[in-house]
Amino acid sequence: MTDPNPPELSIVVIAHNMRQQAMNTLYSLSARYQRDIAASRYEVIVVENDSADMLDEAEVLALGDNFIYQRRQETGTSPAAAINAGLALCRAPRLGLMIDGARMLSPRALQLAVEALADKDALVVVPAYYLTEQGRDGGDPEAVLQHERQLLEQLDWRKNGYRLFQHACFSNGNRHGYLDPIMECTALFMQAQRLRTAGGADERFNLRGGGALNLHLYRKLATEIEGEIYILPGEGNFHQFHGGTSTTPGDERDRLVRAFKTQLDEFWPGGFKAVSREPLLYGPVTQHALPFLQRSAQSAEIRMKRFAERGESPWPDDKDKQDKT
Repeated sequence: MTDPNPPELSIVVIAHNMRQQAMNTLYSLSARYQRDIAASRYEVIVVENDSADMLDEAEVLALGDNFIYQRRQETGTSPAAAINAGLALCRAPRLGLMIDGARMLSPRALQLAVEALADKDALVVVPAYYLTEQGRDGGDPEAVLQHERQLLEQLDWRKNGYRLFQHACFSNGNRHGYLDPIMECTALFMQAQRLRTAGGADERFNLRGGGALNLHLYRKLATEIEGEIYILPGEGNFHQFHGGTSTTPGDERDRLVRAFKTQLDEFWPGGFKAVSREPLLYGPVTQHALPFLQRSAQSAEIRMKRFAERGESPWPDDKDKQDKT
């Protein structure tokens, strides 16, 4: 039966074994925090695989009537099936996907994503950051967790989420910023039907944490769409340390990364590459986000000069797409 009053946007958030970090993320998606968008315009679908550190369903639902919670028993270690379960619950024509529930959004990300999706075959990317360099590079887990807890208290981020930029750094997947080719997108918005047409999340990505599912899914979608890729330079999604796959220390992380890369390359003849499509910037940039726009532009300028000297296109995926049409 067709829903007579569907929301404009459905956001699917996957959580596992990260209660405090996931609650911070969910608060950052609530209408108490997000600006210029009413709760009635969007829904937040939280899908959580069983773990030792579960969310409290009552606390989740208390964030707003637009929050939906689903608990799942999962024998594997990948979020792929949980993503597809969340996708099946979506009522809105537009979809936001956050595979890692430890990522907090800045305050206008939802409204700007909805605006940009007026381009009906576009993707909207919220740039990815780590909350701190310690959280990105790892170290003693308890020390990093304590450091980030104290930092969040000091920033009083619930009153102004743009303060999260103050100690942030670019994520490992996009160290040179968002004007260079993007390898990974951890807060991605699109038409919901686009992901359904693509087959949802590929459940063959069955390694710990989904392995390189995030990278595969972004490249697959970005190279198939006819529309633009919009970057929100004034917004961000901020990863909190939680002892997950990407911040596993030392030799274990190296082993995992090698396994992820091997599996990912099996899906892409010639090996996986970052998405080389020219992005469009959308939305205002606050003083907090401005230094990251500057760093992105400086890195992009160096890259553009290098390609110009070689007489090559800096955006080969755009060229490939044009050649096919």
